[in-house]
Amino acid sequence: MTAGVALPALHRDFVDTVRRDGSTAALHACVCFAEQLLSDTTAAAPAVDAAGLAPLIKELRELCTVLARDMATDPAAPARAADERIAVVERALGRATAVVEVVWRSAAARRGERTAALLRHAADWKTPECYGYDLADPELSLAQAADWLTTRPGHEPVLVVAVRTGGSYLAPFWQAAAEDAGRAAGPWHSVRPVRAEGGIILSEAELAALPPELPSGTVVVLVDDQPDTGVTAKAVRDCLAERFPSVRDITLAAPGRLYDPNGPVMKVLAERPVVRNGTDRLWQHADAGDIVRLADRARSAGVPLASGGVHRSIPFRGPFLSTYGTVPASAKDGGARRIDPRTRPFSLVVDGDIRRQDQAAAYHFRFIGTGPHGLHCYRALRAMSELLPPGLAFVDGYLVTPHETGLQPLRENLLSLTERQRRHVLGAVARSWHALRSVGEMGRPGTDAVYDPRERLGHALRQLRDRMRRSLAVDDTWLTRHVPNRALLGGTDGVLFRTPLPYGHGFWHWQLTGIEDAGAAPALRRFGLDWIWGGGGCLESEIASFTVENRLDGPARDLLREAVGTVMGDTRAFDAGLRLCGEALYWNIKTWLRRCPVVSGAAADRIEAELTAQANYVVGLG
Repeated sequence: MTAGVALPALHRDFVDTVRRDGSTAALHACVCFAEQLLSDTTAAAPAVDAAGLAPLIKELRELCTVLARDMATDPAAPARAADERIAVVERALGRATAVVEVVWRSAAARRGERTAALLRHAADWKTPECYGYDLADPELSLAQAADWLTTRPGHEPVLVVAVRTGGSYLAPFWQAAAEDAGRAAGPWHSVRPVRAEGGIILSEAELAALPPELPSGTVVVLVDDQPDTGVTAKAVRDCLAERFPSVRDITLAAPGRLYDPNGPVMKVLAERPVVRNGTDRLWQHADAGDIVRLADRARSAGVPLASGGVHRSIPFRGPFLSTYGTVPASAKDGGARRIDPRTRPFSLVVDGDIRRQDQAAAYHFRFIGTGPHGLHCYRALRAMSELLPPGLAFVDGYLVTPHETGLQPLRENLLSLTERQRRHVLGAVARSWHALRSVGEMGRPGTDAVYDPRERLGHALRQLRDRMRRSLAVDDTWLTRHVPNRALLGGTDGVLFRTPLPYGHGFWHWQLTGIEDAGAAPALRRFGLDWIWGGGGCLESEIASFTVENRLDGPARDLLREAVGTVMGDTRAFDAGLRLCGEALYWNIKTWLRRCPVVSGAAADRIEAELTAQANYVVGLG
């Protein structure tokens, strides 16, 4: 590790998770993670190449390729030379951390949205789709690439270009196959598409790092996760076609599929299985509806399902879907080639009513990611165990929790609690934020890095108005009065951490259990803590969302302010969070836009009523 540079907790603990796991697959994922972060750092700050980032990136990419070969042989085998290779990862992450913290404070970061966007990527925690959704066994990509090469002319060189994030994990398999066949047109590269006002662009520094010219007849293989619309793949394809005008063949490779990205639509050229046959994983049995094997697999992994009775699987859905409507099938969820257990949480119950199950009879299964990414998320959740029921398990990418009876929404019951109970509950909220910040820290942008809450909320509101086709209570005047146009990215303490807010902000995520016992303090639960689907944020955003979503009255706000001061050492973050409360509307609007692509009349009425209530609450804060 770079002398004097401490890794952010999120990155440090991920490396520790991989070290404990010890498998070739885990080490491969860790080195690929380091490659994409260091590449983002270099793209954001190309002037620091002379300080040694470029040679370190080259070393990482070569190591990724070596590990890809090992992983294709046996993913579960103990990693060779693990200590030496993890030391390379730590050195790379230390260099990235040091450079990013310096660049955050530069004029380029303050004035250039492209630089700021790359820095956010360089600090972020991103899971490739093959470990999070669109599940695939990445090591099958080597055979996929080798088989494809046999269909191509034997003299044809191949240049492999990864599209980060997913490409960083998958491209090494293509590079290994090209090298093994003597067909590599040089080392593999990776590029980060960034959305700008003019569309998707690539870093000039990354384009400049590509070979100045290619051998005659070279085919370029872009490697990425499965495309959705294909817009990103086409944008990258266009940039590379301009860079290499002599190249006539650019192919997009994703797990199990090859695409032609050159026409008006993404044409599938070849397709093959994306997972190994003969494996025994929960999501495979759940997808097939095989309840017997599903229950057997859960038991064999340590979930103490009741031995008596016949189990059945029922969908587990939060209040959002019952209130606003179902999510329509999409390309991600509906196609046979998409393996996405993330969208299908379920409960295993002994045949009967879920409301009558005891703790030994019913368990909930929520997918949080496979491989070291999911395992690391599970370890982080255990550090916040005060908000989760006892008896957690992690099986094949699922967080498994026992069913708890008597859960009641915090918002609807907070006023009825005694002051002692409220103090206890709100103290648990403050402690949870401290734990989340501690285990999820991604970096320290300091007090120079800012963002514009007003602009992004205004953009989301315009999208919502267009979709609902009606006027809303929140207009430009409201935005100007109640949402700042400048907020610190890392909050008052300058710490950026992984937050579940993008998916875990609704009031229904906060529940109480044990409130029927008037003499005891109820236990607090928070659903959706698995930040693998979240994003970077700060403590003030958590405070703003919680305060608005739960409509805290004055006494409750005072108790929460006191609790935050006790846990954090001062109340600056709480006071800044109240000034940022208008931002809470943003998370809700983004969810409505994501989950309600067609807004019915009844859903539109509910959205308008909730938005108005939130806006009025913010106004009442003064």
